[in-house]
Amino acid sequence: VALTRAKVEELGFARVREVAHFSNDATRRLPWPDGAFDVVLAIGVVEHLPLRTRRAQVDEYYRVLAPGGHIAIFDTPNRWFPLETHSVGLPLIQWLPAPIAYRYARALRPRAFRDVPYAEFTADGTGWRNATFADCLPSSGRAGLEDVTEEAGYGWRFFRDSARSRTRRALLPLFAAGVLLLRATGLPPSLCLPYLNLVFRKAAH
Repeated sequence: VALTRAKVEELGFARVREVAHFSNDATRRLPWPDGAFDVVLAIGVVEHLPLRTRRAQVDEYYRVLAPGGHIAIFDTPNRWFPLETHSVGLPLIQWLPAPIAYRYARALRPRAFRDVPYAEFTADGTGWRNATFADCLPSSGRAGLEDVTEEAGYGWRFFRDSARSRTRRALLPLFAAGVLLLRATGLPPSLCLPYLNLVFRKAAH
């Protein structure tokens, strides 16, 4: 936060009104009225929110979003993608009970996790469980939200156009088939991708 404030001053961002820091509990009820912001950004955040408070915290994102405004949730590792690439880098680990996941990580990633205590591995904010599409939505679900992810250039379009590695390019036809299937069933293409990059427009009153 201090670095961000210094950069705002250094770069002369006069339109930045405030750089605030909140505790985890404070983000369950943000100090702004309903509809205070035209744009809400959550970049690499949702997967690090504690499961016990995640719903309340994400609901706040949507509460402070103005009607007609946009919310963008980017770089959020998809819990339902079989390979966990965000924190541990092992397949299926995000689906395992914590004690088994801990032993799995220590056995196959000894350099990174051999000396990590169990309490630290399972602590709030570690993020290895990742996040689901539902975690990125408010309690009310998709009602009153228009998915403009692809229109904004994210989701499948971003994943396809940013493919640089040989492996990803080779797998693009498989991902494309998954995207077509999801679209046919009315579901967002992002559901079959490693990371959720989502943009929603909140319905105007």
